[in-house]
Amino acid sequence: MMNNPINKNSNTTLPENTAKGLDQALAQLPGGKTARIEKPKVEGAFNHILLITTPEYRYVFRARRESSSDEIEAYMRYMYEATSFLEAGGIFKLRNIAEETDFIKSALAVGLPVPKLIHADTDWMLIEYIEGRTFHEFVKAGEVEILLKILRELNLAHRRGIIYGDRWGDNEIIDSQGNVRMIDFDIEWSHEGVSNGIVEALEMAVPIFHSLRLTSTRNDLLQTVQNDALPLLKSWGYKIDTIRKFIEGFCNFYLDPNKPSNIWSLPPELYVSMAEPANRLIAIFAESE
Repeated sequence: MMNNPINKNSNTTLPENTAKGLDQALAQLPGGKTARIEKPKVEGAFNHILLITTPEYRYVFRARRESSSDEIEAYMRYMYEATSFLEAGGIFKLRNIAEETDFIKSALAVGLPVPKLIHADTDWMLIEYIEGRTFHEFVKAGEVEILLKILRELNLAHRRGIIYGDRWGDNEIIDSQGNVRMIDFDIEWSHEGVSNGIVEALEMAVPIFHSLRLTSTRNDLLQTVQNDALPLLKSWGYKIDTIRKFIEGFCNFYLDPNKPSNIWSLPPELYVSMAEPANRLIAIFAESE
């Protein structure tokens, strides 16, 4: 096994299979044997994620965690039940690495802004590193117009037959040129039979709701939704009533102080502060149906 720098720079010990995968990934790279390896600030619940830096390029190594995801899947099922996505025939699942690799290839084939795939094996993948700020960082800073860029990219993907899934704020990066880049496709959304726009409506509802949850300027966000986002969604042919139902479901789910609490729950202080703007957001959609 190679002399892995993460063992010197991090307290994390990788599972044996993941460590072997990392060695294999490093072997694919010029300068891989001497590359700097770091953990990112945000790693996520499903994956081991490592940043690999060589003298010329930076890459991202991803491998699924071996620990059970039962708790996370139960939480997500509870959320999708609350939004009525499952009742409407929606399906969600955790992709394995091979399935996520196939998704990236499909998205690249139709020209969508996903990371370039450098190499992949059964249990790991190596992709390009994308420098930029997350959608979360933009809206938290009050730059709420970025929502419109996200919605345009989602509409483009839908026109090309692609559903990204799980666009919650940290899975969208705006690069230095102002381009939206999509990352992290471990959650798949689909529908039993003909979807009738259900999955697409959910994918539009998620960033709108999370913009309200994350932003420091909720009044500005609501104005942007009413004056700009809604007209765009209507012109593109999305079902406004379905988006509204999903947004209402997310509001009910996240703002229910009696729901099971865990590391993904909102801090208690948001239960009060979000209630009034959440009701206004729902009303904006209801009035436009």
